[in-house]
Amino acid sequence: MTAENFKIIIVGGGTAGWLSAAFLSQQLPITSGRKIDITLIEASDIPTVGVGEATVPSLRETLAACGISEVEFLTSCDATFKHGIKFVNWRHNPSDNKGESYFHPFGAPLKVGTIDPMRAWSKLPQETRGEIADLFSVQSEMAEAGRAPKHVKDRPYDGALSYAYHLDAGKFAQYLKTRFRAQGVNHIIGKVSDVKMEPESENIASLVLEDGSAHSADLFIDCTGFAARLINADKANRFIDKTDVLFVDRAVTTRLPHDGISNINGYTTCTAQSAGWIWDIVLQNRRGVGHVYSSKYIDDEQAKAELADYLGIAIDDLETRKLKMRIGYHEQQWRGNCVAIGLASGFLEPLESTGIYLTEMANWALSDLLPRFMAGGSPQSQFTSAMVHHYENIVDFLKLHYAISGRRDTAFWRDNVNPDTWPETLKANLDAWKNDVPSVYDFGRSIQCFSATNYQFVLYGMGWPGHENASTMSPPVKDLFDQLAVRRARLKQFVLRDTLTNSEIFSALPRPQKKPA
Repeated sequence: MTAENFKIIIVGGGTAGWLSAAFLSQQLPITSGRKIDITLIEASDIPTVGVGEATVPSLRETLAACGISEVEFLTSCDATFKHGIKFVNWRHNPSDNKGESYFHPFGAPLKVGTIDPMRAWSKLPQETRGEIADLFSVQSEMAEAGRAPKHVKDRPYDGALSYAYHLDAGKFAQYLKTRFRAQGVNHIIGKVSDVKMEPESENIASLVLEDGSAHSADLFIDCTGFAARLINADKANRFIDKTDVLFVDRAVTTRLPHDGISNINGYTTCTAQSAGWIWDIVLQNRRGVGHVYSSKYIDDEQAKAELADYLGIAIDDLETRKLKMRIGYHEQQWRGNCVAIGLASGFLEPLESTGIYLTEMANWALSDLLPRFMAGGSPQSQFTSAMVHHYENIVDFLKLHYAISGRRDTAFWRDNVNPDTWPETLKANLDAWKNDVPSVYDFGRSIQCFSATNYQFVLYGMGWPGHENASTMSPPVKDLFDQLAVRRARLKQFVLRDTLTNSEIFSALPRPQKKPA
């Protein structure tokens, strides 16, 4: 490695490649004190076709770290605000109560001063509790009412409520490409034909493109998708398959116009189906809808038929794309001088919108650990350990949605509620939560996507009974809940006073001026 410039080659564009180029070009000079030269090589300069993608709140911090204007991001990527996720038909057989739902909001549950009423609430008889999101949050109500989480004059990436985004994945990648090529990221259109390895080493010596040109670097980042051309060039990097836990491995997707920004709802809708679920994401100018399903339980035509039925469109009139998903992750996330990011690293079903999150976390970890690598250290195992923890944390949380469902109407759901398909860590936690609430001490690291608050909203949103010996509401507990209701009412009043509707806030955004013909 050179004393002055540190050279990085990213292979593969899309969201993973261009977000990595954007983030590292801005953050590495700060964390390392070195000049960073970044080159991105991709096989085509044609923009990707985005179906609409949901994110988690961490993206706000990542975009800010890239130096990106929130307004510019919203207008360039047709992005909308996301308060959380609405889960439809997950708790019961649809024939028993079709259309029933619960909400997983992004913000932490409300407290009364420093007192957390959650434990006392969980001890009440299930039939007297009410919906957890309706008691401990205002986000489901605000989302259903079409309210934005922030005022148009709020500071960038800040607002009255926690939020994430829905975005057009294709436009997002194109926006990042245009912006960061102009800021110095080198861009090469070409296809890698050969990966040259250093003798008796896991290090990549150079990449050879189809035009015969060779390219060397201090670090290579593999964003080649499921092909994992670099991180598994020698086929010796074991893939940890998770389809024995998470069954879905296919998707059929479509795009539909909608009637304009007055119909933006502010949440992702996930509606359970016979062998999977359908996402419904509303952007500023269209809807992105997809059916995620298991090929073990239904075939492609059945999946398309269920999507057509959901949309109320004749199956012959429905234009779709089919996607095959490899569920799991590579055992080694950083080998020698090569790091995997995006689908080359791994993939888990998008139920809780973790795809872009995993790209973000890889880059945050890389910006912290690369200075050690530059100084001759070997942080590869630390990076891999951190990313594996992210994957396993997400696996447990996704499985929770299926494991405690009351649905028994198809083999897919019956197999999901079978404890033999649950991770041992999830089994242990569910056993502990029979008589207690999820706690921060149930989770091993501070940096992870899902922790106690997420588990509380989904666990009890799904109808988890908890506490084998339920207790009646004592006067002190009733007083605590009365105070909680006052706290919630005040927050609702503040949010309604301080925020606009989605329609109002997106109407107020400045739009790029069209160039004259």
